[in-house]
Amino acid sequence: MNNKKIISADLLKWVALITMFIDHIGAGILEKSYMLEMYTTNLYTVDMVIRNIGRIAFPIYCFLIVEGYKYTRSKLKYGLNLLVFAFISEIPFDYLFRLRLTLSYQNVYFTLLFGFVAIVVAGQLERLNWNRWLTKLLQLLITIPLGWLAFLAKTDYGAWGVMLIVILFVARDISLEVLCLCGALFMLTKPAELFGIISFVLIYFYNGKRSGKVNKYVFYSLYPIHMVLYCLIRYVLKG
Repeated sequence: MNNKKIISADLLKWVALITMFIDHIGAGILEKSYMLEMYTTNLYTVDMVIRNIGRIAFPIYCFLIVEGYKYTRSKLKYGLNLLVFAFISEIPFDYLFRLRLTLSYQNVYFTLLFGFVAIVVAGQLERLNWNRWLTKLLQLLITIPLGWLAFLAKTDYGAWGVMLIVILFVARDISLEVLCLCGALFMLTKPAELFGIISFVLIYFYNGKRSGKVNKYVFYSLYPIHMVLYCLIRYVLKG
């Protein structure tokens, strides 16, 4: 193992969680509580810094979905976990980012679920033993129906997020370096997510190790839990 590969799966998860927590301070508290004050104070600059830091989170989650596909013993159970936590997270997600219950925008667990289903289908194509590059092309095309469903469902990151997951999956068996390059280049297609390129610098140093010291459901549950806490904080601040 290359000694330079020093980042474990658990460390990646914590980086994704912490940068997401930081991002949601801006999106769920500052922007929803102090929008009128932002353009006359330094809050706008603070918010932009916070939101740019937050761009690091999603690409890591996409990479971890691909890793989850690789290591899970039951793809059905993995998908059901994503579905269950998608529904658990939806009410706090709505209240944090839309201030009410709404179907206008769904949480990121739904996007990750669509992406996971896409790579499960893509994985089945590999069993057909067709030409390698034809298989990869067909795998990329799977993005179209699943991305369309994410678009129709109005999930966070939508079709773009599903496409990123599929691209990382298709590149995974070439090399980690190619995966990182493909992911970084794909970030250029969405300028608002440009700082997400930093994610692939971190992923480049991934060593493939999984300590398992923290129960996976802790990572799953921190997404809805932190949104509930942020809603309470916002209520205390602004009533």
